[in-house]
Amino acid sequence: MTAGAEQARYSVQLLISDWLLVDGTMDNHVQSAIDGAVPDGEGDAAGWEEGSAGDVGAEVEDVALPAVAQLGSSIRQAGWDQISGWPHDVAGFVTWPAPGQMATVTLSGAQWDLVVLALRHWADVDERLSDAAGAAKSRAVATALGRQLAARGWSPRLR
Repeated sequence: MTAGAEQARYSVQLLISDWLLVDGTMDNHVQSAIDGAVPDGEGDAAGWEEGSAGDVGAEVEDVALPAVAQLGSSIRQAGWDQISGWPHDVAGFVTWPAPGQMATVTLSGAQWDLVVLALRHWADVDERLSDAAGAAKSRAVATALGRQLAARGWSPRLR
């Protein structure tokens, strides 16, 4: 994938409850990358190198993080920045989001690549842990995002 294609921006509309799943998945993925349990630059994460998502390093304070962790952190931050009304404490999540509340999120191609890959990865983990409902939800969100993104010209770098 060329640097230009990697930095292309794609917007999707989704339920905020689905984005909360993405946010939690990215939290798990980032922590696993920091702990060394998620490949950084090999295997499923092949091709992610320092700076592969454009200005990701500028968005993450700790540039010593593995590239996958930097990218995952930038995804979470983008959601927090782009989705209005994001609560700042646990109590705020009691009433937010409203059922059916939608948001538009714009990320780079590299960021969407990681979102879809991580959702599928953690669906496999859920399946191994006998959490069929969790696995199905992650796969459904990954599929829905992939379809919307493909309609906008996104072609995943990783499958």
